[in-house]
Order: sequence, then C-alpha cells, then structure tokens
Amino acid sequence: MKFSTLAISALFITFAGQATASCDKYSCEGVSNVVFSSVVANTTQVKVKFPQGTNATLACNLDQEEAAALNKTSENYRNMQSMLLTAVAANLPVKLTFNQASANCQIDEVEVKVVE
Repeated sequence: MKFSTLAISALFITFAGQATASCDKYSCEGVSNVVFSSVVANTTQVKVKFPQGTNATLACNLDQEEAAALNKTSENYRNMQSMLLTAVAANLPVKLTFNQASANCQIDEVEVKVVE
C-alpha cells in the first residue's frame, strides 16, 4: 500500500512540472523549449523548427524540415526575431500564429507571454 501511494505521488510530481505545447490549425503555444525545437537563420530566412508530428495538427504545411519561416516582408520582422530569441533565452511561454491565407506555414505573429 505504501509503495503504490509513493509511486502515484512521484508520478504526479514528475508530470506537474512538465510544460506542454498546443498546436491547433494556425497557431502553436506553450513554453518555448517545448513548442519548437530550434530557430535557424541563414542568408535568406529565419525558420522555426518544430518537433516531429506537429504538421499533423496544423491547417498549413511545414516544410520538409518540419519548419516555418518568419514573414520577412513584415515591418516587424526584426522584432519577431528578437522576441523569439528572448523567449528561448528566458524559457518563456510563446504563441506563434501562422498566415491563414497561405498553404505553407509562415509565421505572421510572435507573442511572448511575460506573465502567465
């Protein structure tokens, strides 16, 4: 009896601190290190890579690397980049919103949640 109570308590403690990501049609949100796996910048774009399987929950299509690019034509492109880096550095909750008019997932909005 003691063992089962201890095991159940340990299970609750283990899962209580775990953050989850939620992706639904045109957005993904949760703690940055759970929502996306990496941010990649090259000479042409900044891309956010997502964990495998994320594409199945979205109404748009991630590229072959399971990634979506920031909208580089946005006037706030540099701000979105900075916000992503801030979210990663501070492990903050983030919400990424994709362009609903495009078949390919393109990030049009980055929201960093300072207070949850």
